Amino acid sequence: ALATDTSSSSTRSSSTSTATNPSSSSSSSSSSIIYKSRDYHLLEIVPHSRTSFTQGLTLSLSSSNNNILYEGTGLNHQSQILQHDPTQNMRTLERKKVEPGHLFGEGITTYYVDRRLDNSDSDGGNINGKHHNNVVREHRLIQLTWQDGIGMIYRINDTPSTAEEGNTDNNNDEQQSDSSLELIDKFTFNTHTSEGWGITFVPHTNEFYVSDGSEYIFVWDVETLQEKRRMAVTLERRGEEESVRVKYVNELEFVDFNSKKNKCGDGDGGYDVKDWDIHDVYLEQCQEGDGQDPTTTTSCSSSLNSKSAGAAAATDECSNNDENGTGFTSTMSILANVWYQDVLIRIDPVTAKITRVYDLSDIYPYDQRKKDGADCLNGISVTGKESSEEEGLELWVTGKLWPQMYRIRLID
Repeated sequence: ALATDTSSSSTRSSSTSTATNPSSSSSSSSSSIIYKSRDYHLLEIVPHSRTSFTQGLTLSLSSSNNNILYEGTGLNHQSQILQHDPTQNMRTLERKKVEPGHLFGEGITTYYVDRRLDNSDSDGGNINGKHHNNVVREHRLIQLTWQDGIGMIYRINDTPSTAEEGNTDNNNDEQQSDSSLELIDKFTFNTHTSEGWGITFVPHTNEFYVSDGSEYIFVWDVETLQEKRRMAVTLERRGEEESVRVKYVNELEFVDFNSKKNKCGDGDGGYDVKDWDIHDVYLEQCQEGDGQDPTTTTSCSSSLNSKSAGAAAATDECSNNDENGTGFTSTMSILANVWYQDVLIRIDPVTAKITRVYDLSDIYPYDQRKKDGADCLNGISVTGKESSEEEGLELWVTGKLWPQMYRIRLID
């Protein structure tokens, strides 16, 4: 059974609880294996602020600063967006406070939009020094809030600031510099629970996938931020004819395992998805007649019936391997945390079915977290390293108030 928090908790901001094996090992900046677990290999351990109530991680998509890892944190009057440099032991380069201060920050993701310029642009058609046939790619970051129904959009400057020379202390919360994130817009949103939890950008379809703590994943159009459809995350369990819905889906990360062979099912010797011992509070049986949310015309369990406009512009590689007209290949998935579960779940981006469960319960065990005053696993990001069938997918993972961040390789 996986380590779970069985105590009653009514808010996301309550604090509950270094792995005895992985966290006691020395850090390594190479790809040598520090610790082998059944579902992952630990490759590197770096510092993480014990005061960061982590709500999401996301890697920069810009080629000019693709080493930057962004972290969104929560709590009222404490929410920030931090920029870290993984090549410098996760040195914190910038901290940007979420304004106004009462907002409780939640999930973040980087994305981009292609803008067509005209003569009215004050800079003569030049943004961040890039100009190509009057179209420029603008890199942005979007952030959700918990219960305020407000989101923020920031423009990312190409050149990040650097931390003060000699300052490598990630726990220095007083450090504040002029941010390279420029707030350019705010928007309102609504979900099934009226909350915002996780968000990730899917470039192949030009969509955001959003979670709200329920069993649903919402698909938003990047440009309009309007909901296009929603899907219930489901799990098939042994001995049960019908799938069950998995609630409390949290941080999200779009990934591509980039293998030639479809490995969306159980991995040899891996953690069988049907053996996942979820506490009953996280499951909700599909009741007859609840396939349609009465408050919307969007089917709760609808699949993607037609290719979106964004999918039409997918890369040649994606188009050539597109097996069902959705813009996705068999190696593309959504990875997610489940609140107070020490696992990552791999979700099919079209059907929202869970195809794999990765057990991370030994990376920073619950009993140790409780002693340390740390909270639950939360935070997933790709590292930027290209994955392969032989090596597997590399990720950065951490949690709320955790003293460390971990670079791992998932094992299938």
